[in-house]
Amino acid sequence: MAEKSAKAVWVKALSEAPLFVRRRASAYLKNIQRSSENEWLVWSSEGTEYKVLLEKGLVECSCPYFKDKSYCKHVCAVAAYELARLDVIPWLEKLEEKL
Repeated sequence: MAEKSAKAVWVKALSEAPLFVRRRASAYLKNIQRSSENEWLVWSSEGTEYKVLLEKGLVECSCPYFKDKSYCKHVCAVAAYELARLDVIPWLEKLEEKL
């Protein structure tokens, strides 16, 4: 999947998820591992592993909340992680080159 369309999916997830879900996602930012181009593993503080998958412009999570409600804290955490990787980290690298 092209980065631009993946970026649009992540932006959509963060814009449509309820605020309380986005807030809870911040606790998971250090518990993310990218396992393939379109798959991430996210661990809870208790060690439970959830799989976030991005395919054909759609994102899903293996957690029960996602199945019942839609965007969950795991999807939001991966969205924030990926948006930082796509936008913030390259910007910081360019800034460091100039210093």
